[in-house]
Amino acid sequence: MTTTLIITVAVIGFGLITGTITMIMVFKLLRNNKQKQHLRKSILMDGIPAEAIIHDITQTSSSMDGRPGVRLDLTVTQVDGRTFPTILETYIPVTHIPQFQKGSVIHVRYIANGNERKVEVEDAYMRN
Repeated sequence: MTTTLIITVAVIGFGLITGTITMIMVFKLLRNNKQKQHLRKSILMDGIPAEAIIHDITQTSSSMDGRPGVRLDLTVTQVDGRTFPTILETYIPVTHIPQFQKGSVIHVRYIANGNERKVEVEDAYMRN
């Protein structure tokens, strides 16, 4: 075999391997995002309604369809009066920004799984 043929086979083999690995990673990422969106929708549809006080709001570097991404530091008050802290990231419509200020009370929904609670903001953006 000539050196050129060996190099060509090596380059093609390397390309196939890296392409396959890249495609596997992309499909895993897409599946993971789909699962997260499904969980968010189920929390908003079936979750327990509650109120939360915003202690801090920070804009993230992300946005979705023109809606800014924010990180919210909240204290959620359950129906029974007990509270728990949570930090979540979501996207809020620009028209709702005045409602999302430090000290504001917002409506959330949550699900409890043992001691872990998953919280979503009712006015947050959801992709269909």
